[in-house]
Amino acid sequence: MSRLPPLGAFPFTCPIEVRFVDVDAMNHVNNAVCVTYLEVARTRLLRERLGFAGSARDIPLIVARVAVDYRSPIGLEDVVTVGIAVTAVGRTSFTLAYRVEASGRLAAEAETVQVGYDYTAGKAVAIGGELRAGLEALVIRKEHEGR
Repeated sequence: MSRLPPLGAFPFTCPIEVRFVDVDAMNHVNNAVCVTYLEVARTRLLRERLGFAGSARDIPLIVARVAVDYRSPIGLEDVVTVGIAVTAVGRTSFTLAYRVEASGRLAAEAETVQVGYDYTAGKAVAIGGELRAGLEALVIRKEHEGR
């Protein structure tokens, strides 16, 4: 059973094209490739909803944690959609929840923690201003919270 709401409840969704190279010898998308799907969706979210542009160095964030629960295999023929929502915003970090669906069925649930980061100083920085407001607009509660 999913610990997250249905895909339609997520404030941001991203279609993912399954490429032939994504499929491994077991005839399904490799687990590491699924993490790349999260990255593709997260990057699109950062650009389209949070206003980031330019190179990777222009995005003042680093990923500190990735956790994935695989629920069903993804095949070459599947239509994949990744839903993303913010579940927590702290002083220097925020948490994203992901729902990955393959042709309408749950394929994976994931969570990443991003940290505000100053590449020049080499240290974590506070999440504030427009970024904080943008993140708070994407907040969704996990179904199991508050029970």
